[in-house]
Amino acid sequence: VPGTGYLLYQYTKHSNISKEWKFWAMDLMENGLGTPSVIQLAGEDLDMDYWSFSNLLETVFQELGIEVNQEVFHCAYVLGIAQEILHGERTARTGFELLSQATRETNYKEPFYDFYCWLDHADELEYYTIKGSGLYKDNVEEWMKQFFEKLVKVNPKYCSNTVR
Repeated sequence: VPGTGYLLYQYTKHSNISKEWKFWAMDLMENGLGTPSVIQLAGEDLDMDYWSFSNLLETVFQELGIEVNQEVFHCAYVLGIAQEILHGERTARTGFELLSQATRETNYKEPFYDFYCWLDHADELEYYTIKGSGLYKDNVEEWMKQFFEKLVKVNPKYCSNTVR
C-alpha cells in the first residue's frame, strides 16, 4: 500500500495518530487487509492518546504479520521514497533531502547516512568537482535518480527483507 514506508518510519519516531494513519488503514481495507485492528484504526478519532495508539499499531502489525523492526522500517521508508522518484512523484533531489533529514532525525543511522553524505557532496559541486564519483554540477538530478534506480534494482544492502 502506498505510503507504508513513510508511516513505518513515523512509527519509529513515536508519532501520534494522524489522518495519514487513518487513510493507510482505509487503503489496507480496500486491498483486502481489513483485519479487526485495521478497521478500528480507520475509525479512530485523531485525539486518541499516544499509548492507546501505539498498542493499536502493535496489534495491526501483528495481525498483518509485520515484524516491528526499526531497521526494516527505516529501509521501507528509503524504498518508498525511491519508488516515488522512479514513478515521477517527486524529484531525486527532494528524495535525497528527505532522507538526509531522516539522517539527522535518527542520529545518523543507516540506511540514511549515505544520502546525507552524497547530498553534502552535491551541494559542494558549486565550488569543485568530486573526482571518480561521476557526479558533476550539470548532472546532479540524473545522478541522484540513477542512485535510486541502482538501490532498488541491484543493491540488497539497503533493505533486503523490507515491508514494501
